[in-house]
Amino acid sequence: MVLHSSRAGEVNILLSAVLWSMFPVITILSFGSVPPLFSAGISTLFAGVFFAGLLTAKKEWPLLLKFEAWKDIMLTTAFIGIAFYGFMFLGLKHTSAGNGAILSLMEVFFSFFILGILLRHEPLLPRTVIGGACMVLGALLVLIPKGAGGWQQGDLLIIIATAFAPIGNRFAQRARKVVTTNVIMFLRSIISGVFLLILANWFESIPTHADIVGALGFLIINGVLLLGLSKILWIEGIHRIPITKAISIESITPLLTLLVAWLVLYEAPSVLQISAIVPIGVGMVLLTKSSSKPLEVVSPN
Repeated sequence: MVLHSSRAGEVNILLSAVLWSMFPVITILSFGSVPPLFSAGISTLFAGVFFAGLLTAKKEWPLLLKFEAWKDIMLTTAFIGIAFYGFMFLGLKHTSAGNGAILSLMEVFFSFFILGILLRHEPLLPRTVIGGACMVLGALLVLIPKGAGGWQQGDLLIIIATAFAPIGNRFAQRARKVVTTNVIMFLRSIISGVFLLILANWFESIPTHADIVGALGFLIINGVLLLGLSKILWIEGIHRIPITKAISIESITPLLTLLVAWLVLYEAPSVLQISAIVPIGVGMVLLTKSSSKPLEVVSPN
């Protein structure tokens, strides 16, 4: 049975959300023997291998010669491949999987604020203000537990990471007008993977061969399934349904992450974590529906 286009889009986004919900958990598991930046670099290179396979299957290698797209690809690599994932992996080293999943939704807030307010100068409607306030409130609920002794470093790093993503997505959208998504993701993965490994070599202890082998399964899952396949599912999904609907479906990700973290890492969700999802979810709906133009999240993180 062939799925209707919109239903196929919904299924793709749902599958993407299910896969991505495992990202914080798999990443934290890889930290058992591999430091954060090494984990990020190696996982990203595995994603590069995945997209190299797609380039081969679709015979898209000649598109690499479209150098007019390289400037935007380099910029999206810097903002997402290096800054976003660098801060995200470092953040997950110092916080829980649940907090990481909840706070990653702040990307919607920064997407609207940076792309909508700062760049498109959209008016601040009451719905906009309420939506933004809800998302900030949700983030504060996650941060509050450590407020007495200083905010948890990992939570702040993840919030910083989400601020880089909208800018990177903007450049990815421009590059997508010239080359395919596979080309963008391949170059981004290979270049950022190498750069992250260089940074890791400077700032972290170099893992042994045994350490890498011990975490290899988690690194491959992260690279191929989460940084690779889940992104293809997202892209295929937003070609079939509105981005606002896709974001709404994707909002189940933190709940799934809390469940997976509970089952795998034995991290029982706290009342504050569950409470934070409510205002953040409301804020997402208000922000995505208050923008006069669709949020520019064409290329996923």
